[in-house]
Order: sequence, then C-alpha cells, then structure tokens
Amino acid sequence: MLSLRRTRVGTVLLLGLLCLCAAPALALQKPPKDKDKKDPPKKEAAAPVRLEPFLGTYSDAKALAKERNVPLIVHIVLEGEQANDQYREKVLPNKELVAASANAVVIVANNGTHPKKSVEEPQPDGTKVRKELCSLYSTPNCGAHQRCWDDLYRELHEADGSLRCPQTLVIAPDGEVALRVNTGNPPEPDQLVGALQEVVLKAGPGLTDAQLAEVQKLSAEGTTLSDSKSWPDAVRTWQRLLAIAPKGRYAELAHQALPAALKGLSADFERLAALLVPGQAAEGYRRLLEFQKGCTGLAIEKDVVARLRKAEADKTIAAEIAAWKLDVEAAAILAEAQKAADAGDEKKAQRTVRKLFTKKYASTSACATARKLWPEIAAEEDAKGAK
Repeated sequence: MLSLRRTRVGTVLLLGLLCLCAAPALALQKPPKDKDKKDPPKKEAAAPVRLEPFLGTYSDAKALAKERNVPLIVHIVLEGEQANDQYREKVLPNKELVAASANAVVIVANNGTHPKKSVEEPQPDGTKVRKELCSLYSTPNCGAHQRCWDDLYRELHEADGSLRCPQTLVIAPDGEVALRVNTGNPPEPDQLVGALQEVVLKAGPGLTDAQLAEVQKLSAEGTTLSDSKSWPDAVRTWQRLLAIAPKGRYAELAHQALPAALKGLSADFERLAALLVPGQAAEGYRRLLEFQKGCTGLAIEKDVVARLRKAEADKTIAAEIAAWKLDVEAAAILAEAQKAADAGDEKKAQRTVRKLFTKKYASTSACATARKLWPEIAAEEDAKGAK
C-alpha cells in the first residue's frame, strides 16, 4: 500500500516537472499566423524634394511671379570660389529652403560650363527616364543656368563693374525687392526662408501652374461674358476666379469687372420685374422665371423668387399668370402623349391625352391641338361629360 502511494506521488511530481520544463518552450513559441491576415502594405519612400529652377529669362521669371502672385528668389553663384562653392553645396540643397521655394519662381544663375551627369527620373506611370543634366546644378544643360547671368549683371553690378557673389534676392510679385544679400558670403537658409514667408504673407496666396492656367481661362471667359452682357454667367465666372485667386493681378481684374456685372444683373432683374403689370404679366412672369433659373446659386436668386411669389399673389395679374401656368402644364401633358404615340405605345398615349379633355384644361391651346390629333378620344370624353 505504501509503495503504491509513493508511486502515485512520484508520477504526479514527474508530470509537474515536465510541465515546468515545457512552459518556457511554450512561451517562446510564436502564435500561428492567421493565413487570411495580410501584412500591412509597405510605405513607399517619398521622392526627394529638390530645387526646380526656372529655365527662361529674367524678365520672363518676373512676369511669371507676378502672374502667379508668388515670390521670385534669385541665387547668383560664381565659379570656383570657396564662398560660392559653400553656397552651392549647403544653401541650394537646404531642405527647408527647397520646401519654401516650391511655391516660388526660382532662378539659379551661374556663368560656368560643366560636364554632364546621367540620372534616372521617375515618371507618373512608374517607369524611369534617363536624362543628361548639368553635373553641378541639375539643369537640362549649362545654358539654362547661364541664361539670366547677363541681365542680372546689368541690373546688380557695383559701381566698379564687379558683381558680388554669391548673392541672393527675394523679390515680391509686384517687383519690390524684399531681401538682397550681397555680402559675398553665403546667407543662412533660415534668413531666406523667412523672407519668402514674409512676401507670401503680404502678397496673399499664390497660384500653381495649373491654377494659373484655370484663372487665365476664367479671365478670358469673364471678359467675353461681360462684353456680351450675359450677366449671370459673367458674375459666376468672376466669382469663381476670385475663389481661386483672391489676390494678385487676376484678382484685380475680377474686382474691376465684378461690380459692373452685378450692376448689369440687377438692371436686368428690374427691367423684367417691370413687365409684371396687367396685359404683360404672363410674358413678364415667363421671362422672369427663366431669369431665375439662370441665376441659380447667385445671391440675387432669392430676390427673384420673392418677386415671382409676390406676382402670383397680386390680384390684378394673378389670373393672367395662372392661365399661363395652366397652358404650360397642358403643353407638358400633350408632349408626353405625343412621345408615347411616336414610340408606338398607343394605350399610354390615349391614357395621357384623356387628361387634356377634362374641364380643367378645356381652354388651353394644348387641348385644342389634342382634339385634332385624337378626335375619337375627344368625342368619347365629351360624351361622358354630357351625361
């Protein structure tokens, strides 16, 4: 009996030890991976932001900055001097400055000639295109960074004929020089970033190239609409332009044209409202209703709607307006019946046209036309009405 009890105890102890030994191993085991659970997609590395120099002339750059209402920043770097090399290597690629320059027109001016480098540029479709660029300034060729040099020299050289380099200018859209650093030493990038931000704060939001194209289109359309006195569309177009470009050259054009368009719109409203008198009320109501549809979404629309409701309640013209509205309603029924007949659905055509042979529409021109097109149906309905 004693040996049996010892054996049982030993067995229990042995099992306990085995469990303790197995526990760390179990704890180290990774839970089985859910086959249906997918790994989160890997984030693609963001493309490096780099300076995008303007490739045209100095005068073109100033004109574009004015058009887009953005700053113009000019970097002038001489060839083969220590301070200029530092400027090219530390100021131009500065991340904060590059980011602040993304919404500016940028000129990089250098009069040197350099070997080319081959780079692969990613395309929107995921492919890459190999290009040959200037090895120092990454312009398509050295002519691109040489293009503005002579014009900048003529404008900025000292009395002794020298041009201090490196040199930086930050120019507002209106042409005012907001910052000029011509000490001969590289400026701190923070100083240039601050100057760009101050110009933007003062000038207001600028335009991207795509927004500029849209604003130019709206400006041309607005001018055409104003010239043709299509006031509702003119007002809409100038307002859309101002929503994209609240400040700048195009905003000035819109602010000049919009008041005249609003005045013309108001004059059209008053002229049509004046027709709401006995003898002309139906025609005046019709034309004012069309005007209201053309003014959908404009501030004046609520005034037009209020004037239409007032006319409907005016006892001196209410009957004329009601008769016109009944004619319009009857014409719609006739059009529906004719459409069904043209489609070969004679049952629907007859069912629809019967509505016109009721007392309500008896006096309308649509009823008279329907009697000629469906005389048998008209006779049937007349007989029913006579009983």
